[in-house]
Amino acid sequence: MIGIVLLSETVGLAQRTDQAGKGNDGFRDLRWGASIEQSSKFYQDLYFEKYVVTDSKKIPRKVYLRRVENGEIEDVTFDSIEYWFKGDHFYQVRAILHSRIGPRTLVTRAEDAFEKVNGRLRNRYGQPSGHKIDYVTEFIVVVREATWNLDRSAISIKYEGVGRTNEDSFTLTMREKPKR
Repeated sequence: MIGIVLLSETVGLAQRTDQAGKGNDGFRDLRWGASIEQSSKFYQDLYFEKYVVTDSKKIPRKVYLRRVENGEIEDVTFDSIEYWFKGDHFYQVRAILHSRIGPRTLVTRAEDAFEKVNGRLRNRYGQPSGHKIDYVTEFIVVVREATWNLDRSAISIKYEGVGRTNEDSFTLTMREKPKR
């Protein structure tokens, strides 16, 4: 019995080590670089939502949503999942969760989600390549961020604490790393 336990622990550790540093090639059924037409074949409910200007010198990014989205990633249910295209090239997905602090709230859904996803990504990929905590004055808003740079992708998580409103948010972003 002890041998079986030790063997299963060794296999689990080997799998975590093997995954460390490896990048994912996209999000769910979509691969990085897929065109909007190809993406629409995978997700027939994909529709255009908005343009986002990230840099005035570059063309605006196109953001798409799905009508029937499974909002769950890493056992966290997000309010929205956005599929970002640069030109006709799928390069990023962004999931957003908003929560509110109430009279009996000790930990918000967004704060709990950050902790849960942070722990899972650390377990899978090791320590993040970037991690920071900022405290914004006046109402003491806590902003926590962590980023993992993998082979083909970068994964970032960000928690923005309660400020002047009673709302906080958690954002998970997965994006294709630029080819060198």
